[in-house]
Amino acid sequence: MVLILSSILFLLLVLTGKTRGVKTFGLFYLSIFLIIVYIFMMSLGFNAIIHAVIICVLVTLVTLFGLNGVNVKTKSAFKAVMVVLLFIFLLTFFIGMNANIQGFSAESLENIGGYSFDLNYSMRDVFIGMYLVCIIGTVIDTSISISSALNEVYENNKHLDKHELYESGMNIGKDILATTVNTLYFAVSSGFIGFFMWHYNASFGYILNYKSFVQEIFKLLICIIGSILVIPITSYITSRALVKDNK
Repeated sequence: MVLILSSILFLLLVLTGKTRGVKTFGLFYLSIFLIIVYIFMMSLGFNAIIHAVIICVLVTLVTLFGLNGVNVKTKSAFKAVMVVLLFIFLLTFFIGMNANIQGFSAESLENIGGYSFDLNYSMRDVFIGMYLVCIIGTVIDTSISISSALNEVYENNKHLDKHELYESGMNIGKDILATTVNTLYFAVSSGFIGFFMWHYNASFGYILNYKSFVQEIFKLLICIIGSILVIPITSYITSRALVKDNK
């Protein structure tokens, strides 16, 4: 079934994007391979946070420069993603060290009951690393959307200065912000259906303090924060880079 779906995906990408569609297909599975390597390295006992940062940087490099080439817009998007990644890392690290929401929830115990609990790595580190990997896709997508749009604006309006370009970037960001938030919400909230079926008769306070619910909410909020934060940062970096490159 995976091969059939992969074949359909490849065909659609080729018909839609031609050469770039083929590159997208290859980079998609390369990103999957990097995630598998990340999991394998964790199983060997390597620090999950450090390797999550490395994987995020590699995925960003592959996605931006492998698909869109090395130019002003991809360099600007890369810088913006790295700044947001640093901020999200600090925020996630602080919450991960203080919220005590790492590990598995009660409903997962039946599925993992037959496995050994003698793990050779910290579940807190895994929690922090996992959320860093979770956010990188949406941050890259938002950043390159802003950077590419600003590049097109500047190509057709060379008289604009960096302040006017920045305002254009913010206006573009406002247009895509609502759709980005809705996309993230529905992607994450689909996992809540089973949770609410499991706890349909629980009190509101119980649900708000339940581990798996808090983990999913945290994931959603972190992704949204990253997507919002990358808009002004990308607009700022790209607007100055375009004007500087033209001069």
